[in-house]
Amino acid sequence: MILPELQAEFEKNFATKTPIQEALFERLADGESLFGLAPTGSGKTLAFALPLLSRLDLDKKGHQLLILAPSQELGAQLAQVIRPYAALVGVKVAALIGGANGKRQADKLKKEKPAVVVGTLGRIQTMIDGKALKTNNFSMLVVDEADATLTDEHREDLEKLADNLPNLKQVTLFSATSGVDLAWVQELFGQSVKPVSVGQQSPKEIAHTYLHVDARASHKVLIELARRHVQALVFFNSINALVAAQAALRHEHASVMSVGNNEKSHLKRADALQAFKKGKLDLLLATDVAGRGLDITGLPLVVNAQVPRNLTAYLHRSGRTGRAGMAGQVLTLGNDHDIRLLKQYLPDELDLDKFSWASVDDKKTKAAAVARRELARRKGADERFEGRIDDEPAPVSIASTKKEKPGQRAQAKSSAKGVAKKGDSSVKKPGQGFASRKAAARKANDPLAQKKVKQKHQARKKKNKGKPKWAEKRD
Repeated sequence: MILPELQAEFEKNFATKTPIQEALFERLADGESLFGLAPTGSGKTLAFALPLLSRLDLDKKGHQLLILAPSQELGAQLAQVIRPYAALVGVKVAALIGGANGKRQADKLKKEKPAVVVGTLGRIQTMIDGKALKTNNFSMLVVDEADATLTDEHREDLEKLADNLPNLKQVTLFSATSGVDLAWVQELFGQSVKPVSVGQQSPKEIAHTYLHVDARASHKVLIELARRHVQALVFFNSINALVAAQAALRHEHASVMSVGNNEKSHLKRADALQAFKKGKLDLLLATDVAGRGLDITGLPLVVNAQVPRNLTAYLHRSGRTGRAGMAGQVLTLGNDHDIRLLKQYLPDELDLDKFSWASVDDKKTKAAAVARRELARRKGADERFEGRIDDEPAPVSIASTKKEKPGQRAQAKSSAKGVAKKGDSSVKKPGQGFASRKAAARKANDPLAQKKVKQKHQARKKKNKGKPKWAEKRD
C-alpha cells in the first residue's frame, strides 16, 4: 500500500495514473520483483518511486534503496523527481554522479545517511571501494533503463556490485524496450523478476519524418533549424560526429550546447541541460547514453542527425518528445541507404513521412514553445533548483537585488575608481569605523609607525614559517 501522504501528493499533481503506474503501484508496494516495460515518457519514475518509498523502514538509519542509472544526466534527474516525495516521509536522497565532487558526495553520505541512493554504476562502485558507501542495509534495488545497464559490457562491474550487496528483498527493472537476460539478473541479485508490459511502441502523438541529405548537408539542416529558432534535441552515434556538428553550428553563431561529451564536467553538462529546458538554447546535442531518460517538458522536435543503429535506439531517442500525451515530432536525416535501413527495422504500424518545413513553422508549434518558455520564466526560483545534484553550488537569489537606473552602475564604478586610489588610506574598508580609519591615515604618514608595522609583520612571518595556512597566527 502506498503511504497516504505520497498518494495525496501524487493526486494533487496528476489527474490519473498512467498505464504503467496502474499496473505496478500495488504490486511493487506488496514487494514483488518486476520488470516494467513501457514507452518513454509514461511515468516510470513515479511508478517505482512511490511504492518503494512506502516500503522503507522509517525507523531505520542507513541506506535501504539503491537506484542505478546509465548516465549522469538521468541519475540527477531521477534524484530531482524523487526528492520532493522522499521529503514527505522524512528521508534523504543522495545522487552519486560521475564527473562531480566525490569528496563532497562522500561527506554527505556520512553526515546525512540517506535512505535512497541514486547514481551511476562507476561512481557507486568507487564509493563502495572507498568505504564511503555502506551496503549492508540495502534491501531494494532499481535498475532504470535496464537494457543499457545490464549488458555484457558492464558484466564485470555488475558482478562486483552484486558481491558487495546483501541478500536483496526486491529487484525492480525498468525500460522502454526488452533485451535483458532475466536469468542472469536472478543469478546476480538473487531475485526472480517477472516482466510486466503495457506496450513498447512509440506514442501516437509523435509524427515520424525523414529528410534525404548527405553527411555534409545534415549540418545545413541543423543550422536552418537554429536560424528558425526551432528547439530540438539532436542525437549522434558518436562523440566525433557531435563535436564536428557543434563546431559547424557555432561557426554560424547558432545557439547550441551539448551533453554528449564525457570529457566535460557534470556541472557543465547540467548547465547545458538547464539552459535548454528554460528555452535559452535552440539545439542541444547528445549521444545515446547522455540522452537516455532525459525528461524535457514540451520538447517539440527530436532530430536523428545520424540514423540510429537499431529500433531500440530509435524508440529511446523518439521518446524524448511527445511525453505525457503532448504532440511531438522526430526527424531522421540520412542518404537513400540510411533511410532504407531505417524503414527495415521500424514496425509496420509506425508511419514514416517526408519532412516538411511547414511542420516546424506551424503556429501551434511556435505558440507551444512560447508557452513553455513563459512557464519556465514564471517558475522562477523552482527552475533555478531543477536538475541540481548534491554538490552543485546553491543558486544566488536575485529577489532582493535593487534595480538600478540606466548608467547608475557605471557611474558608481567610476566614482569608486576615482576615490579608491592606491595608497589612499581614507577609503573605508568593511568593518572599519571612523577612529580606526583616522589611525590608519596617521600611520601612513608616520615613518616610525610604518617601521613598527614592518617589524611586526616580519616577526609573524618567521613564527608561521613551516606551518599550514590554517594554523598560521594572524593579526
